[in-house]
Amino acid sequence: MTPDYSRWYSSRHPYNRFGRELARKEDLLAFRKAAGKALNRDHNTCWRAHLGGLKPHPETSVDFSGDTVRFGLPGQLAPEQSSLLVKALEDLRFWRKGPFEYFGTRVDAEWQSNIKWQRVCDLIGPDLRGKTVCDIGCNNLYYMYRMLEADPQLVIGIEPMEKYFFHHYLNSLYYVDPRLHFELMGIDDLDFFEGFFDVVFCMGILYHRRNPLLSLERMAAGMKKGALLVMETAGIPGDGPYCLFPHGRYMKAPGWWFLPTREALRNMLGRTGFSDVEFHGVFDSSIEEQRVTQWTTNESLAEFLDPEDPSKTVEGYPAAQRMYLSARKR
Repeated sequence: MTPDYSRWYSSRHPYNRFGRELARKEDLLAFRKAAGKALNRDHNTCWRAHLGGLKPHPETSVDFSGDTVRFGLPGQLAPEQSSLLVKALEDLRFWRKGPFEYFGTRVDAEWQSNIKWQRVCDLIGPDLRGKTVCDIGCNNLYYMYRMLEADPQLVIGIEPMEKYFFHHYLNSLYYVDPRLHFELMGIDDLDFFEGFFDVVFCMGILYHRRNPLLSLERMAAGMKKGALLVMETAGIPGDGPYCLFPHGRYMKAPGWWFLPTREALRNMLGRTGFSDVEFHGVFDSSIEEQRVTQWTTNESLAEFLDPEDPSKTVEGYPAAQRMYLSARKR
C-alpha cells in the first residue's frame, strides 16, 4: 500500500510543546496542512517510485559524527529490502549534499559538504547545545544531521522543494530524532516563527534569491534578539560596496542573482536588522569540493569554469568565492 505522505507530514510536528514562543502556531499548522497536500500528487511519483515498499527498521545503527552521514551497516537489511533501498536512493538523484551511506551503499553527492561543515565548525564554532536552530534551504538534511552531535534543543530545516521531503521520509524509516524536523517552507515563510530561533544557518542560499534584502529581513524576523546568523554564500572579490548581477546565466544556470563583495554584503546585513558582522574566511571554489559523481548530473564546477582561466566562469564573469561570516540579530 502506498503511504499517505500528506497525512504523514501534516501529523508530525514538534510545535505542541511550544506555547508563547510560537505566537502564530495555528497559522503555521494550517500552512503545513495545505503544503503537505501536494506530496501525494502524481508529479512527485518519480521521487517515491520505490519508497513505498521500504519497511521501517528502527534497530538501525547510525553515525552522524564523521564526514559521512551513515544509516545502518552492511547486512543489517534483508536482501530484498537492501535492493529496494538502492532503487529508492537512485530515484532521489541528483544528490547535491553529502556524503551519505545507507547500509553499505555510499552516496557520493556533488558537494563534499563535510568540507563546508568543517569550515563552519573551525571558523565560527557556533554553540548549538540547547538551542533552537533553523537550517534554511536544508536540501537533503546533511547539515542537520551533523548538528545533532552538538545536542541542540530543536533543528528545523526549511526547504520548499517537495523532493527533499522524500529524503526526510526515507531517513525516518531508519532513524527518528525528536530534535530534528523538516518543513516544506521557504525563507518567506519564516514569519510563522517570529522571534523563535537562537541560531539560523543560511548556507549556499542568498545568491539564489531574487531579492536578497527581503530575504535577510525574513531571516531576521524569525530570530530572537541577539540570535546568531551563520552564513556561507557566494560573492566576488573587490574593495568597493558593489554586486555582480549577471546577464542571463552564470555558471550555466539562470538562478544566480546578486553576488556581492564583502563590503556590499556587510552593508546589506547592516541595513536588514543585523550587527556584529564578522567575516571568518573566503575560499575559491574548488573541484575537490564540488564535482561530478555517479549520483549527480554530468556537469559540475569544472564544466562551469573557463577551461583556460578557472578564475572566470564560462560566461567570462569572475568566478565565485565562498564567503563564511556570522552576524547578530539587532
